Amino acid sequence: MRQVYFLLLLFSATGSLFAQSGDAWTLERAVEHALTNNIQVKQLNNIAEVARINREQAKNARLPTASGSTNIGAQLGRTIDPTTNAFNQQTIGFQGYQIQAGVTLYNGGLIKNNLRQAELNLAAAELDQKVTNNNIGLQVANSYLTIVLLKEQITNTQAQLALTTDQLSNTDALIKAGALPAAQRFDLVAQQAANQRALVDLENQINLAELGLKILLELDLDADFQVITPELNPSETELFATYDADEVYTSARGIQPVVAAAEVRRDAAEMGIEIAKAGMRPTVSLFGSLSTNFSTAAKDFANPDIIEEPTVGFGAPSIVQVNGVEVTIAQQELTGGVVDFPTLGYFNQLNRNFGQSVGMALNVPIYSQGRNKLNVQRAKVQRANAVLDIEQADNQLRNDIQLALANLRGAQETYRAAQASEEASKMAYDNAQRSFKAGAANSLELVTATNRFEQAQTELTRSKYQLIFNRQVIRFYLGQGFSLN
Repeated sequence: MRQVYFLLLLFSATGSLFAQSGDAWTLERAVEHALTNNIQVKQLNNIAEVARINREQAKNARLPTASGSTNIGAQLGRTIDPTTNAFNQQTIGFQGYQIQAGVTLYNGGLIKNNLRQAELNLAAAELDQKVTNNNIGLQVANSYLTIVLLKEQITNTQAQLALTTDQLSNTDALIKAGALPAAQRFDLVAQQAANQRALVDLENQINLAELGLKILLELDLDADFQVITPELNPSETELFATYDADEVYTSARGIQPVVAAAEVRRDAAEMGIEIAKAGMRPTVSLFGSLSTNFSTAAKDFANPDIIEEPTVGFGAPSIVQVNGVEVTIAQQELTGGVVDFPTLGYFNQLNRNFGQSVGMALNVPIYSQGRNKLNVQRAKVQRANAVLDIEQADNQLRNDIQLALANLRGAQETYRAAQASEEASKMAYDNAQRSFKAGAANSLELVTATNRFEQAQTELTRSKYQLIFNRQVIRFYLGQGFSLN
């Protein structure tokens, strides 16, 4: 079962249960470190940051746009004089400046719905972060608590090894005194070796588990690493509490981020339909521009340079009648002289050629090869899938809770059986030990009873941890917080 939230919240409740020593790692510290350094978490953080950027971009779409440009170049051969619009056979240098601005007044709700969808996508990305953080916390906690369980088993095995060693020492003393045959020690020697082998095997398992946790935490594999063992002593009443499935589901339904993320994405898909419909609606916008230009062909006709004064004369006289009266007139003519018109200055040209424009644009979609209609249909299918995702997430949550309750009941029964087995095997072991000391039992019988007692202790420890973990899952779904007490 995906225990998505349990252990993430669990670590925050266990910090007070750990005794700090040096650079040792508590479960709280391990999970916090993973959530800061794990690559998968960093990737999800980046995805959420991209969603935030997309939201800001959607917000800015409501603002006007403005851009500026300039161009510079030369026209060769027969070209149009930009100052007279006449064709000339000459080389003309030119430069222009333009500034354009625009703002959308209405586009079928596209900007508004894009912004809403971006906000929903951000909310979904943040929920995905929580899901990923919880999953990473689960992996870290599983690795951490596996180490704790192995350390408990090492403690039991060390105690059993010490007991076997003591029994062997006592047996050797009795053999030396002639009270027991020498063969009585062989089974104990074999048991001592088995205890030593089990101890080495558990130590290897711890080393491998710590290595796996270091990898998960992105730590240097050669770094010192010490896991602190918490005290786990919940009461019998707490361990064997019963829970109502509907109550657990109702509580979990309100706090499960996977379901919440699916619901947010359904809402985002709803916005996708409105966004697609915007392609069928008209767009209204305002625009404006400023422009000016410069040309090397532009002349300053108002300020000619007179190089040589012309001669003033009159042409042939003509007689015309003005109000019935004959009048002799002659046209004044200028002959000779040289006049040059200088190029109009750069800034003077920019000032004279400065122009402005402003207007409104209306764009009405008439036919787009059916793209807009197909976009709407596609968006509706995506919304239908989003609705199915909610149903799937909800069903998965319900199944997870049912499985969690079944696991809890199974763990309670297993723990009960392990308690009974441990008590019976301890009595059998105590009896075998007394019989062995009294000479009424041989070493094989003692070793057999010892092995059964050791196995019962191991199973009791394992079943106790399993029951505690299963109980915490249910407590989380109920929203009751977590405690390892």
